Amino acid sequence: MYLGKRFAIATESYLATRAGYEAYKAGGNAADAAAAASAVLTYTLPHLGGVGGDFLALVHDGGRTEAVLGLGWAPRRVPEAPPRRGLKSAVVPGYLAGLYEFHRRHGVLPWERVVDIAVGFMEEATLHPSLASAVVKYRDVLDADPGGGVYLSLPAAPGAPYRIEPLLRLWRAVKEGPHVFYEDIAKDLLHGYFEVEDFARYRPEVKPPLYITYGDWTIYEAPPPSLGFAVLLTVKLAERAEGAFSYARLRNTIAALRKAHWARDAYLHDGEVPLGDILAGRLELGEAEAPEPTPGTTYLAAGDGELVVSAIQSLYYPFGSGFTDPKWGVTFNNRASDFTKGLNKAAPWRRPAHTLSAVVMERGGEIYALGASAGHYRPAIYAQLIQNIVWYGMDLRAAVWAPRFIWTGGWEAQAEEGWEKGPGVTVVKYPSRLGVAALVAKRHGGVAAVADIRGDGLALGL
Repeated sequence: MYLGKRFAIATESYLATRAGYEAYKAGGNAADAAAAASAVLTYTLPHLGGVGGDFLALVHDGGRTEAVLGLGWAPRRVPEAPPRRGLKSAVVPGYLAGLYEFHRRHGVLPWERVVDIAVGFMEEATLHPSLASAVVKYRDVLDADPGGGVYLSLPAAPGAPYRIEPLLRLWRAVKEGPHVFYEDIAKDLLHGYFEVEDFARYRPEVKPPLYITYGDWTIYEAPPPSLGFAVLLTVKLAERAEGAFSYARLRNTIAALRKAHWARDAYLHDGEVPLGDILAGRLELGEAEAPEPTPGTTYLAAGDGELVVSAIQSLYYPFGSGFTDPKWGVTFNNRASDFTKGLNKAAPWRRPAHTLSAVVMERGGEIYALGASAGHYRPAIYAQLIQNIVWYGMDLRAAVWAPRFIWTGGWEAQAEEGWEKGPGVTVVKYPSRLGVAALVAKRHGGVAAVADIRGDGLALGL
């Protein structure tokens, strides 16, 4: 935890946090810090949030909040039913275009300077435990990956220095801007599936956020095709229970999650969603049976006297599609595998229903950014983080570090030690890897940050 006067940042990587801190000290703001940290995350945690994935940010700037959505779209040749892994499970990566648009709108340092700072930290990188364990756990995926040697050649021991030359070369190239990636580098990334036009036409989106009033807080989330509305719906529907770790709280939250996931599955797509009717309770909601298990993703938050940034990036599954371009080190996402049927059917230049989302909370002069790696478990984890603050009055560190649970299906849950036992509850050791969260809060004339005990992260500030 860091309690600062002017600036604070928290990420899932100690090195990414350091890069963000140095970007701020170089004359930048919270957006420059978040951009530098995000770039380093593609190098320190490439299995979670690499260049071949997506980027999303909510930014609170001078009383106004907006969402920047760097969510990739399907290529022209997308199959009707994309596989779970392999190149045809990928969409055009939205990450670099999204990050650049976010920085263009809110940063003060030149893009080139931010990238220089990030590359400097990449060149001094030491292997994070998360990446080291992922290489072992997903060895079969990497063995089948034509560019998997990029990861299989890494040292085995956490803390060992390493270099991924293709990624360093890519980041040096995109100092000129994302057009280098989408117009030039893209020609090397087609692999008989993508087309030049798929990359060249892609643009990120900037939209107003969704929001609800919750007690004396306003809670903002990302708009579709993000599942942000399912987070807000879970928060809105869950009935408060006595006891922060009681079985009653868990059961009440699951009841809300079942309805929120049903609404997500029924309505979420890259198009108009009846958000007003859903959030106002004017539509009858069914109950989902289970969320889809999805590990992966990495979240970061930063704030200063003017800005609060809540950002997240992901390949979706660890190592995404399992297809890495050897020349540039781009591991493609597997987001196309989340196309389904009906409203969310696969089509050229269309975005699939998306798991990435981020939260900004505001009450008077207090502004919080919070989020976590979570995939389809995001509504469960985000709702608990919000409840910890609003319902139970936990301090910042307690809200992030508190034992949490995920809904696994039916009325069953997996809960960390500290939760009350009950029917359907499987208890796992604390701390587990049930999402790695972070939080930044601008309040009381200062800025605070918390990195989660569950990850390899760090909180720093000034």
